[in-house]
Amino acid sequence: MRSTPPPIASRTSVPPRFLVLTALLVALLMTTKVSLADSCSTLSLTSTPVTCTLPEGTPELSLTSTLTGLSFTAQGQGMVLIYDDTAHTLLSDIVVFANVGGVATVAFVSDTDDIPVTLQGLPIISQFTESSNPISISLALGNGQFLNTKICSDVGESPSCSGGSDSISMSTGTSPVPEPNTFILLGSGLIGSGFLS
Repeated sequence: MRSTPPPIASRTSVPPRFLVLTALLVALLMTTKVSLADSCSTLSLTSTPVTCTLPEGTPELSLTSTLTGLSFTAQGQGMVLIYDDTAHTLLSDIVVFANVGGVATVAFVSDTDDIPVTLQGLPIISQFTESSNPISISLALGNGQFLNTKICSDVGESPSCSGGSDSISMSTGTSPVPEPNTFILLGSGLIGSGFLS
């Protein structure tokens, strides 16, 4: 009686399921890389912050984000000027919040040395001096919410700036983000009321 040997499993054969999963993973990674490069040109914001970082270059490139489905109120539009010096004579960065074609648009221009501010009709929301602290600003949107932003200027890495230098984090919310001084006043009020009790 002749016995047939068991079939030998070939190590070179790859199951079709593995090939399909590998192809899907490669396609996903390629799509992710493409979307990361252009991920901040059009944004659908929620309460989860989205951080957009300006690409490094000489000269520095600008960043413009269109916020789908949102628009600023008339009072919510304007410019934030960030200076290199405390005398506010050397302009470094400009962040513009404006409606373009009825849609909220945020533009961040970095290293604007010797570039004049020529955006007529837009008020200056605020002026700052570069520091390692991020700049937090909330702007009114037409739907009753606020655009909450955290601007990190080009002063190097800061632990409180998730995107590093030259970045802006944006999210929407039903109330504005309070300034740090508001937290100090609230905390000291709570402590004071504790002593009175």
